[in-house]
Parts: sequence; C-alpha cells; structure tokens
Amino acid sequence: MIKAIGKPLLFNIPFFLVSGLLFYLGFTTDESALTDDGVMNRRLFLFLMGTVFLVLPLAGSFTILIWMMVKRKRINELVANGRQGTAVILELSDTGTTINDNPRIKLLLEIHLPNHQPYQAQKTVTLPLIYLPQVQTGSTIQILADPEQPNDEKRIALLLK
Repeated sequence: MIKAIGKPLLFNIPFFLVSGLLFYLGFTTDESALTDDGVMNRRLFLFLMGTVFLVLPLAGSFTILIWMMVKRKRINELVANGRQGTAVILELSDTGTTINDNPRIKLLLEIHLPNHQPYQAQKTVTLPLIYLPQVQTGSTIQILADPEQPNDEKRIALLLK
C-alpha cells in the first residue's frame, strides 16, 4: 500500500514545487499589479494558478489510488470466493485497441467449474503478446471464476502461464 502511494506522490513533486513558487510570487507581488493583458489582479492570478497546480495533480493521484484499491479488492474477493476451473475459447475478436502495444481482445468463453453446470461468459482483456499463442479459438485455458456471478466479466480471471 505504501509503495502504491509513493509513486503518485513522486509524480506530484514537480507540481508542488511550481505551486510553491506561484504562491511565493503571489505573496511578493505588488497588490495593485495587473496581469499583462490588464484584465486581472496579478496576485489573484498567481494564487489561482498555484491552487490549480496543487489541487489538480492531487485529485488525479487520489483518483488513480482509489481505482487501484478497488481493483485490488475485487481481485482479493475473486481469489477468496472464486473457483478454479477451465474455459474453452469459443470466439476471439480484436477490439482494435492496444494498451502499451498489447492488444485488447474480446473472448467468448465456455466455463467449466467443478460441481457447476458449464456456462458461457464474455471477457474483454488486455493480453500481453507473449500470452497470445495460448489464447486461440478452441483452446482450453485455466481460469478463476465466481460461479455466484457468472455474467460479471470482472469475476473471471485468466490464469495464463
């Protein structure tokens, strides 16, 4: 958890420095000075810009941190409540999107879990290129799925080697 917080804070250091500089300039600027276009008080402008450089990066970092915590919680719940089984890939289609040069693909799976009826589910996943040979139409892969929520694609994890 500490490691996850550290990276966004490191990302924010330059913004904190710029914000501090803008606040310093705001305090040291003459109260009657206007911006170059003459529309706004320069002190107010510097304080507003300092606030923007402080608040927006923090808000973005906290949003990413919350998203990471929700994703980690979902994975932990799947590990705790899920069942290991197999899935046959019935259909494979490219979504046309790549993330870090890895294709995002849509799979139609027939899921087989112990003591449960087979069922079909769709899963969209970003797949590293190294795993692409394992994920082909007709192949069988190991999965972790929650049989209580069979239609929720977030409750299916591919266990590729």
